[in-house]
Amino acid sequence: MTTENGMPVKKVAIGGAAGVGVFVLVLILNTYVPFFETKPISGELASGLSTLLTFLASYFTPPAQSETVIQTLDGDMRSASK
Repeated sequence: MTTENGMPVKKVAIGGAAGVGVFVLVLILNTYVPFFETKPISGELASGLSTLLTFLASYFTPPAQSETVIQTLDGDMRSASK
């Protein structure tokens, strides 16, 4: 039986984790690496890297075995579990 749930699918969770990973990496580099203390990574570059890595991680992550999509009675598409 397939049931609707509000949980994000695996691809979304992995993409979010990639974005957080870039944030933490840039924070550590700008704070503790001497080279980046004089010339820190810009917000524009960090944002671009975060966007790129989030897209790549989400694109290449396969859906979990238990994930599917269902169409509700009003026509919306929703995440569901098998």
